[in-house]
Amino acid sequence: MKFSRIGLALLVLLVFGIAIFTRILNQQEKKENIKEILSRGNHIVNFIALHSIRDFEGERRNFFLRTLVEYTSSQGLVYCVINDQAGQQIVSLLPHNLRSKIPNDIQTKSLAATGLPHQIFKVGGSGDTIYQFAKPVFENGEKTGAVRIGLRLPGISTFSMERISLLAMLSFFIISAVIITYYGFAQVLKPIEELKGNIIDTCNCSGAVFDNTSQGSEIARFIENLKRSLVQFKDKFEKIKNDNEDLISKSSVLMFEKKQVINILDSMDFGIVVTDIQNNITHMNNYMLNLLSRKLEDVLDQSLGDVLANEKIESFVLQHQTIKPGGSTGHIETTFSDIASEEVFRVSLCYLGDDGRAPIGKIIFVKNIAGEKSGEKTQQDFIAHISHELLTPLTTIKSYNEMLMDGEIENREMQKEFYNTISEETSRLSRLIRNLLNISKIEMGSLTINKGLVKTNWLFEDCVSAIEPSALSKNITIEKILPDEFPSIIGDKELLKVAINNILSNAVKYTPEGGTITFSINDRNNIVIYEVTDTGYGIADKDISNIFDKFYRSADPNIIERPGTGLGLSITSEIIKLHGGKIEVQSEPGKGTCFTIILPKNEQAVSCLIF
Repeated sequence: MKFSRIGLALLVLLVFGIAIFTRILNQQEKKENIKEILSRGNHIVNFIALHSIRDFEGERRNFFLRTLVEYTSSQGLVYCVINDQAGQQIVSLLPHNLRSKIPNDIQTKSLAATGLPHQIFKVGGSGDTIYQFAKPVFENGEKTGAVRIGLRLPGISTFSMERISLLAMLSFFIISAVIITYYGFAQVLKPIEELKGNIIDTCNCSGAVFDNTSQGSEIARFIENLKRSLVQFKDKFEKIKNDNEDLISKSSVLMFEKKQVINILDSMDFGIVVTDIQNNITHMNNYMLNLLSRKLEDVLDQSLGDVLANEKIESFVLQHQTIKPGGSTGHIETTFSDIASEEVFRVSLCYLGDDGRAPIGKIIFVKNIAGEKSGEKTQQDFIAHISHELLTPLTTIKSYNEMLMDGEIENREMQKEFYNTISEETSRLSRLIRNLLNISKIEMGSLTINKGLVKTNWLFEDCVSAIEPSALSKNITIEKILPDEFPSIIGDKELLKVAINNILSNAVKYTPEGGTITFSINDRNNIVIYEVTDTGYGIADKDISNIFDKFYRSADPNIIERPGTGLGLSITSEIIKLHGGKIEVQSEPGKGTCFTIILPKNEQAVSCLIF
């Protein structure tokens, strides 16, 4: 009875174990089938999409169909449909009983997709599961059509010969293990059973002599065996414990290194998106998450196309499916109209590979290049502006000089006027080159400032003398407001003359004939104030914040029609800053402008020089 119960229990255990194992095998086979069908579908649809849309038309069509049938006959292909850009079917290998059973939304999404989507649907009636794969056909960077294929998910072969053989082998090993375990325990417990029987026999036999020595030996041997088993068990337990601690330690190191890599990626000042080979996101750094206003948990395992929603990036990634790991893919420039329409981003792609250099994932880099673009535009504008400013006087000088050399101008007064014009244009070129050199030195930090004691009365008179001829030619009155006692400052007299003359020259240039320019100097506490006020055209409010930028000129017609480089005020501002001062401007269109230059006197330095 005892053995029958044990046998029944073993039989139930065996059946239960086989059922569980069969279910696990079915699930594993289903996963392998899905994995295989995804790989096969992507491979076939990529293979077909490599062809031009013209390969599916005319005489080439028959060759393509024959090649397709030969190549996919063993691949489980259910159907293949190729549409042109207008949605018309060029190739249709679609069974009649299946045409009306493909859902419309699946067809529509496949035709409109720019990525590599795969969709799943069940065929009504048969219950078959169909995996549909689609990919656009590109030619010269433009989408010219779409390829759709359907693959049937294979059934689970529960009662295949291989499965039955495996289950039989498993049953054999389970039964063998149970029998061996049973008899092993029986052998281990045999001394205890014998000891128990001896003790019972001894206790039941009245008058019998209890052999302490014999029973003690049995007990001692049992205890010794038990001790030895416990020691072996302890040694194995300690070994397992140490191995587990090593695994925990290695796991901690790997987790630490992973966090370090993530921290490095998050510290980058450009976007990084890591995907698997199927374009599902496995990581996205903080820069990219902030750009998209998303959280990491919201984008993990999501499709790249669904998260970025940028057709240009999707097409770029799809067109480089065959790049080997580490290979260069070039780059594209794009914008994210919904989140940063004013910014321009450069997108590049790199494949990740395993030890055998097989592709296992992708890294997509997204860098904001709006600053670079702005710099390029500024450089182009600079070159165009300087070219114009150089060519204009050079053209005048060349043409006037040729006319004089050819003797075309015989009138002495006209010749004198030509010579004066050549001289003025030469001076204009000289000023332009000098200003460019000064700007370059200021930006490179190599401008030499020769500071010394500067008497403001000398500086004042030199500046007025420089502009008086041009002011008189326009009948402009220069009013001087002078202090009772001129202060002294510490600075570079020549650079200060350049700065003040730039403002005075602009006042003369942009003041109509018969106007007035007021030039004053004031001594207040520890500062010296130069003030230039004119009755000119004035500056609009929108221009005031930009007038000290290089090459900036107002769009006001009164300003544009007069020659200028847009460098004078920029140089003036930098020179005043180098002297520890500041420049202020107030203006009203049509009424004039007032520039105020404030310079520190540096009284302590002046006292030391005088002493």
